[in-house]
Amino acid sequence: MDLGLQFSGMNPAGMNSAGTNPAGMDTAGMNAPIAGMPVAGRVTAAVPGTPASDNVMLRPLADRMRPKRLDDVIGQDQVLAPGAPLRLMASPTTSQSVVVPGAALLYGPPGTGKTTIAHLIAEESHRRFIELSAVNARVEELRSSLSAAERLKRRGEETVLFIDEIHRYSREEQDILLPAVEKRLVTFVAATTEAPSSTLAPALLSRCIIVHLHQLGVDGLNRIVDRAVASPDGLGGTVTLDPEARKLLVLSSGGDARHALTTLEAAASRAASQATPGQVAIVTSDDVRSVIDNIPSYSVDDHYDMASALVKSMRGSNPDAAVYWATRMLDAGEDPMFIARRVVVSAAQDVGLAQPQVLQTAVAAAQAVEMVGMPDARVPLMEAIIQIAVSPKSDAVLNAANAAQKDIKDGKLGIVPLHLRNPTDADHRAAGNGMGYINPLEHGGFVAQQYMPMGIEDTEYYQPRNSGVEAKIGPWLAQYRAAMRNASGPADEGETGTSEADAVN
Repeated sequence: MDLGLQFSGMNPAGMNSAGTNPAGMDTAGMNAPIAGMPVAGRVTAAVPGTPASDNVMLRPLADRMRPKRLDDVIGQDQVLAPGAPLRLMASPTTSQSVVVPGAALLYGPPGTGKTTIAHLIAEESHRRFIELSAVNARVEELRSSLSAAERLKRRGEETVLFIDEIHRYSREEQDILLPAVEKRLVTFVAATTEAPSSTLAPALLSRCIIVHLHQLGVDGLNRIVDRAVASPDGLGGTVTLDPEARKLLVLSSGGDARHALTTLEAAASRAASQATPGQVAIVTSDDVRSVIDNIPSYSVDDHYDMASALVKSMRGSNPDAAVYWATRMLDAGEDPMFIARRVVVSAAQDVGLAQPQVLQTAVAAAQAVEMVGMPDARVPLMEAIIQIAVSPKSDAVLNAANAAQKDIKDGKLGIVPLHLRNPTDADHRAAGNGMGYINPLEHGGFVAQQYMPMGIEDTEYYQPRNSGVEAKIGPWLAQYRAAMRNASGPADEGETGTSEADAVN
């Protein structure tokens, strides 16, 4: 039964992936050029049963350009430095050392080298390689893989078990791996694009080192593209890229090397089909634009990361970045109401009373999303986003709410002063509820009376910023608070001369 397992790598004795010596195999012509191909090809047998005639140049460019050594991996220097855990795991001299990690979780965005690094750990340490994808390999395949590794172990051969997209496994399926990882039956390497703490079983997570692979930057992607254009395993110098095409190719890849190489291959094919025979094809921005996938990948982490970028761009008064992140989210299929809720919250906590009408605009935009729907609703949504970004900022409302909440959590739970209580019936009025309350609107708008509980009467939660409307609120509030401190008003025992109507109001 074909379980979809992939074995590769030569053992120290020179055995092939089937565990036998390929006696009599004629390898003299394995690297000979093939007519019509721009560069030489070579036969590979990464998967058992791959025909010997399957030329390397028939594989996708992204696959052909996989680094052949850890030293060739671009953009992950921080996790592949000498002495780093992954380097130790890849060393054939440290495979049995107890100080070398036996399990690693590679966490990072697509196209950052997770699968490649796992392959190279096996290759450089002369271990067998078993690869599974949690997308389609279920419990039967998982158990069969562990059984295969156990048989190899009895023969003195070590195995790297690599599971891609391990977050797709349930907690119960992940638990199947625990005995093998704990006993070091395999060197375990897993890959995920999702936050490990929320997607992996704690028992398995605690046995792995977590290695964060970073999204590739512009410099790294340019190096990868240059290598693919020039390499005999790549395009072999058969094309060149004009500057605008290169820029578009790199920026559209989203830090994903595989995406960049796939786009490059398709654009180069288009350019070559239109080039004059015998001349080097020039890849233009039109070639790149014609093959770009306009719907980018959008993981759970992207959902939260881009929402964070949107909020921080609005808070940072950068309307351009705010519009960009909101558009990225919408184009990736994000629920516009999720964005609208973030916008409403930002209007209140980042602008607040510095520009009170911004909250009204944000709420109106959220209502427009519900009323109009996409794609037209993006316009009022962008209006609210831009207004937040260009408005004066104040977090005084948020700070006041947080400060009051902290006091309450700290146990400052004073009782409501009698004159502020609601006199709902005769019994409550007889108990003094509401007696002594003076309606400020009937006394020029200001009455010095106690509003806070006993013990925290002078606490001041709201501290307006010197920004926007709050710049005017600040002096008024300071004057009000000074008047409150310098005057005396009704206390809990109430005052005479207050009407029942005043008390009810």
